[in-house]
Amino acid sequence: MKLSEIAEKVIPIPLEDQDMIQNQNIFLTDKYLFVTSIHYIIQYDLSGKFIWKIDCGGYITDNVTSDIVNQKLYIPVGDTIKCYNYFGQLEKMYPLKSSSLHCLYHNGVLWVQSYSMLPDTSFVYAIKKINLSTGKITVLPYEKKVAPIRLGNGHVINVGALSRLSLYHDEVISSFDCDNAMYKIQQELSKANDLLIKFKQDKVVPFVKWDITPPTKGSDVYPLKANSLIGDYLFINYRRDDQFYFYLENMKTGKKYNVSQLIDDVFHTTGNCNINSTNQTGYFVFIKDQSDIKGDSIGNVLLKSGPVVFIGKIK
Repeated sequence: MKLSEIAEKVIPIPLEDQDMIQNQNIFLTDKYLFVTSIHYIIQYDLSGKFIWKIDCGGYITDNVTSDIVNQKLYIPVGDTIKCYNYFGQLEKMYPLKSSSLHCLYHNGVLWVQSYSMLPDTSFVYAIKKINLSTGKITVLPYEKKVAPIRLGNGHVINVGALSRLSLYHDEVISSFDCDNAMYKIQQELSKANDLLIKFKQDKVVPFVKWDITPPTKGSDVYPLKANSLIGDYLFINYRRDDQFYFYLENMKTGKKYNVSQLIDDVFHTTGNCNINSTNQTGYFVFIKDQSDIKGDSIGNVLLKSGPVVFIGKIK
């Protein structure tokens, strides 16, 4: 498929190289671009100029999320969520009783997907809510258990080790690897006792399910990656027979794409465009090395010393 089929516009941001090895996540604001690396958050302006690097003091599990209004970054590092300001200063830490995975800031609340390992090496995933004004941590009444897969050679692989939180129409949406469903977090009225004292409680309820053909095979140890939404499109990364695909389905019109390669016919870079969702509603992102780009510029923008981040607005 051609990039122009799904992209209304594509904006390239050439970066100054700061050793972006195994970058995991891109977060955008109206002024900055934050890139998650293994142990660092690297901050750039929107021209790609390097500002600084935040050493998070441990392995960053997945992503960075932000309270853009108050300019706070929230970063999952092991069993702790660390809060930094936009100047790279650590302001607060939120300890958890389990390892953190993905987190999402929304309306004064930090939502966290976490996991713990059971004695049988299964993983149990939970969703937690941190009220940032009080610091109170609430565990939602929802758990997902994922058993390991034992291969023929005796090796054990733990599946479902990724998850993702995103927003759709101002609701928090949750997804897990190897699960053909998304869930949304909504408030429902519950009663505390026989006196019918009512209060609002967060519930995790199924939001959307899908079925991709051909079905999963036994060799597909990691058939799905954690999924999300790009505008009105359900977005899924998955694998069949050692071939990687991505699937887009418009939840309003039903229009579907199911392809193994996305070719850049806008800037004519080489190789596959490995797109992912981003925090900005309706936008996706992919990264290209300079070896994928002909010449010393991309469009009318001169290259810098590092890779190029492409921000695409979906049609």
